[in-house]
Amino acid sequence: MVHQKLINTRKSRNLSQYQMAEKVAMEQTTYSRKERGKSPITDIEWQRFADVLEVSVDEIKDEQSINLKNESCTFNNQAIGIQYVNIPQNIFDIVLKYNQKLEEEINSLKMKLNHSEKQ
Repeated sequence: MVHQKLINTRKSRNLSQYQMAEKVAMEQTTYSRKERGKSPITDIEWQRFADVLEVSVDEIKDEQSINLKNESCTFNNQAIGIQYVNIPQNIFDIVLKYNQKLEEEINSLKMKLNHSEKQ
């Protein structure tokens, strides 16, 4: 099921899927699958989306949405399964800040490399 309220709200904020995914520390392809209903959205992810969009979860969550709970994940008969892990918000925020610092350092190193190659 397509999450139309989420899509409409994201677009009304002039955010691309890539920008939205980046703000919630998710790959763009993963975020796209969630928006299109191809992958489930956990309650924590709903809250993160709402925080980025500065709305309540109810404003972006379609009524037919299914709440996914982090329950046991078992692998029987070589079947493939997915396990969702809840990360505390403060840890999530630290990871986002750390990623930002790494991106800044990468950009700085690229500039230094370009400068040294020109010499």
